[in-house]
Amino acid sequence: MESEVIGGAEYLQRWHDRHPGATLAVLESLTDGLGRSSYGILAQAVQRQDEPVLDLACGDGHLLELLRPNCFCFGVDWNVAELNAAGRRIRSRAPLIRADASELPIPMGVLGAVVCHYALMLLQPLEVVLAELARVLRPNGLLANVLPASPPDDSPNPFTAMRAAWGEANDTYPVEIPPIQDDRALEPETLPLLLEDAGFSSVQAWTFVASKPMSVEEAIECFLLTYGPDLLPSSGLALFEEVLRSKLSELEGDTGTVMFERSSTLVTARRG
Repeated sequence: MESEVIGGAEYLQRWHDRHPGATLAVLESLTDGLGRSSYGILAQAVQRQDEPVLDLACGDGHLLELLRPNCFCFGVDWNVAELNAAGRRIRSRAPLIRADASELPIPMGVLGAVVCHYALMLLQPLEVVLAELARVLRPNGLLANVLPASPPDDSPNPFTAMRAAWGEANDTYPVEIPPIQDDRALEPETLPLLLEDAGFSSVQAWTFVASKPMSVEEAIECFLLTYGPDLLPSSGLALFEEVLRSKLSELEGDTGTVMFERSSTLVTARRG
């Protein structure tokens, strides 16, 4: 539990120290209509590259596994636990570097592509990070991001159940989530403008849905591997799980499962 007041960057580091590989654990099994995970969709966006590819905020290295057969790639992350997990996964097949996204130890204009999975909104200051990515990419180099997106409607689903459970738990046991992300990275109208200001052009966005039927308990485990619930005291966490279990049970179909869906957006841009 986090009892003292900490900043967003420190909270993220502590959280990932405890949960390396959590993003993969939640998202890898969710697939679109073609059987692709969000990682697979991002890897396909790069395809074959004759120049180096950087996986920014590479986490436990799963995306590097998908990229490596087709190109020379390497990973950058700031969290040591995630880099250790990546090292165990990919061994020496791709270099790993511990670095801040706002100050990459990479020469100007040497990369053919940069990919970033579910992390751009966490990398701050956002304008500085985007300018740094423009610096290390060659002219016409590709920047490809997969970012979380809002679901198409507010009909009952596991995420509305999670928000309701969080609201009830937080009303009873108030906690404040540190400022961990820049929401402008998730705004369809704002991110293209920020990319253009940083020197990118040809911005394109495509939203897709990946899903998997899960038991109620599986869905609860996924939601516990997200930022926020660990800040609750033990009694608050118990209330959160109780309400979440009740809300998710209302969504169970005849198969005894709930459809766990995650909307994401693939955003690509070219270095001008």
